[in-house]
Amino acid sequence: MAARARVSAPAPVIFSILRSTTEYASWNTFVPKVVIHQQPQPIPAEDTLLHVGTSFTFHVVMDSSKPTKVTDTQCRITDISTPEDPSGYVPEDVLREDGSYAKDLGHVWRIAWTTEGGFVARGLRTERFNEVIELGDGEGCEIRTWENQSGVLARAVKWSYKDVLNKKFEGWCKELKKEAEKRVGKS
Repeated sequence: MAARARVSAPAPVIFSILRSTTEYASWNTFVPKVVIHQQPQPIPAEDTLLHVGTSFTFHVVMDSSKPTKVTDTQCRITDISTPEDPSGYVPEDVLREDGSYAKDLGHVWRIAWTTEGGFVARGLRTERFNEVIELGDGEGCEIRTWENQSGVLARAVKWSYKDVLNKKFEGWCKELKKEAEKRVGKS
């Protein structure tokens, strides 16, 4: 389950949209609301940006025809990597060998989160990645999002929700593109 889009906006603009939970309602129909439960120390509790260790709930809309029916999904940020502050969260050998990740950390902004808590989390482990990759020479960026799943429920969830999640991830990328380009006057 994955999606991507090319965006005519600088990577820092796109990345700031992804990290700013108060702005999700303005651009994101898949996750129109985010509630932060706890920030890691020493981040102030009232900070609305996502940081490594932030515990939060995504209010997910799986059926666009029923936008008031939400699925609350508790998550925790596991990785934030920028060219100025690259993380070692994804091991070097995985970066080299796994085609999912951009290899050149000098041009990548990455944020990832895992689901946690609840009945489903006991049988399903998910980790969602978002990468913003600078293409260079004024070409803008590519955004990519994908989810890794494991656990006893992973096969059933993939079988049942693969098409829906692929559409939702495509929508996520299109809406993020539209918002970023609007902010820099490209739409």
